Amino acid sequence: MQNKLKKTLITLAISSTMVLTSGCALSPQLINLQTESSLNSAAASLGRTALVRVRDLRENTDRLGTRGGARPEQALLLSKPNLKDALTAKMQNTLQQLGFGGVSPLQPVKVDLAVETFNYQCNEGNWVNQCDLLIKVNLTIINEGATFSQPFNIKQQRSVVTAPRAGFNEEWVNSALNELWSHMMTRPQVISALGV
Repeated sequence: MQNKLKKTLITLAISSTMVLTSGCALSPQLINLQTESSLNSAAASLGRTALVRVRDLRENTDRLGTRGGARPEQALLLSKPNLKDALTAKMQNTLQQLGFGGVSPLQPVKVDLAVETFNYQCNEGNWVNQCDLLIKVNLTIINEGATFSQPFNIKQQRSVVTAPRAGFNEEWVNSALNELWSHMMTRPQVISALGV
């Protein structure tokens, strides 16, 4: 009887150890990026056009980062639409809200947004309990021969109980993008460079 109990305890201990050390691989997540403008004001029509170009300078443009876990290379955070398309639409919507659009004899204002870093990263290992989000962009505006260029970034960290679900990630990424966007597009230097 004691031998049977010992074997059962040993089996349970080995099983528990294997479960704890093997860890579960997290699956990829697809989140929806918001493309509407996060500005809360509408300007009068400027009668000017704007040319928008968004460039994603990252090596892996098909992902936003990883969800960490035991196999982070499999736990990708993906987006729909992709980051370049989402930010292009967001910039076009923002400029329209600032009064751009229509036909004008003046040269169009050129707006270039370069994404240098977009990294969502949770810790590796069997227990995911912390996630970081870092976004770095560079905004360049060319208006009537004058060039304005400035980097903008946002860095956030959140402690989590378990690996975040898609709804959590979607809310966080969109909220951080909107915060960065509002800070960037309401700066007096940016408004002045746009000629608004």
